[in-house]
Amino acid sequence: MELIYGNNYGAFYKVFEAPNVECKLQLIVDTVGIYMSENDLSNFLAIIQDSDKPCNCDNCNGGKCNKIWCTNPLVDICLKVNDEILAEMEDLVKGTQFVLNMDETLKQYRIK
Repeated sequence: MELIYGNNYGAFYKVFEAPNVECKLQLIVDTVGIYMSENDLSNFLAIIQDSDKPCNCDNCNGGKCNKIWCTNPLVDICLKVNDEILAEMEDLVKGTQFVLNMDETLKQYRIK
């Protein structure tokens, strides 16, 4: 594993021998690791940014939701959050995307 980007909340790593060849990124928060693809990373950012919108579930009743819920056919992920954690998570995802895209941009414009 190679560190891509980290902050006070967690870190993203590039995984070289991932169990799923599509999911070469791993989010580490505390003692939990979540494998993701770059597409998952973009979707995760959209979910984080949408968390400021009112939630109409029975628990929130139009207020701000205190969790991020991601679901797919294989696993459901539910993370309890507050404004500070949301800001750290957004920074973590955007920082990771910046580093990943920076490497590709440098490769594209490399002098031969």
